[in-house]
Amino acid sequence: MKQKLRVLAIKDIRLDFQASENLIESTVEEYISQIQRGDKLSPIRVRFAGANYFCEDGFHRMEAVRRTGRRNITAEVFPGTLEEMESEFQKYLAQLRKELKRITIQIDSQSKGFK
Repeated sequence: MKQKLRVLAIKDIRLDFQASENLIESTVEEYISQIQRGDKLSPIRVRFAGANYFCEDGFHRMEAVRRTGRRNITAEVFPGTLEEMESEFQKYLAQLRKELKRITIQIDSQSKGFK
């Protein structure tokens, strides 16, 4: 479901969902280069819980925009709480683990045929 884009103040967006130690510096630097070249970054994705905006996707873009001295960023705003985001992420991780296990079993069984 496509949401209307909004321009939000960076200071109003909470980063509870992503720890700052998870920033990949080279990714932030690439976004900074794109901004300096005049390229337009894709909007970030935030959840709005009535009083708070939570960054769901776009952590590195937000940091790059902040470092270039800008105060605002374009965002797609969806309803939802931090707890809902975390729950959805845990479900996604469980699916990935299940798929990884399936692929690993498949590779193991295929490699036994090559011995």
